[in-house]
Amino acid sequence: MLELRHATPIASGQHRLVYQHPHEPDFLVKVMRAEELEAHRRAPWYRRLARTGPYRGYLRELKEYLASRCASDGVSPLARVVGLAETDLGPGLVVEKVYGADGGLAPNLDSWVRRDGFTAEIQAAMDTLLAQLLEHDVIAADLHAWNLVYGSDSQGGTRLVMIDGFGEKNMIPHCSMNRRHNASRTRHKFRRMLARTRATPRSAE
Repeated sequence: MLELRHATPIASGQHRLVYQHPHEPDFLVKVMRAEELEAHRRAPWYRRLARTGPYRGYLRELKEYLASRCASDGVSPLARVVGLAETDLGPGLVVEKVYGADGGLAPNLDSWVRRDGFTAEIQAAMDTLLAQLLEHDVIAADLHAWNLVYGSDSQGGTRLVMIDGFGEKNMIPHCSMNRRHNASRTRHKFRRMLARTRATPRSAE
């Protein structure tokens, strides 16, 4: 069992906390926030029907990563999902770390744009991302600048990598059922994200 209870998270999201894997420097462990687990216990019965309970997101991301690898052998736009691990904070999802140029955690797209402004380099990275999402038939459920980081991992060189928010969330899995439909939705979400990213102000020096 991985001991995380007394460790400090290195990142956090709306639903999960992210810890450095205590034994593998290239891996991270995502665990559910305690308040998310409590909210699930108090949720209406119909929100508790999934057998995987509050951990259904783990299965969704693992399934989507595998589906993307089946779709193409090219460089993946998704962070590599390694597997599951037991921790003292409950089941954890183990993923590969994406490194930035400084050797630390890769910065997300939002912070990159706020630091440098919207540059030709960022536009090129986003264009490559879209091409890879379409090539791998990724269901990009939550395509936002804070779910994308710019860095490298064992799968490929420096690029934008989607670290969260991928996988089918719809009760009727229409994106999984029709690749053309999924591609259309991905392009639509990408255009919206591109517009928001271009409008993001550069931070004052």
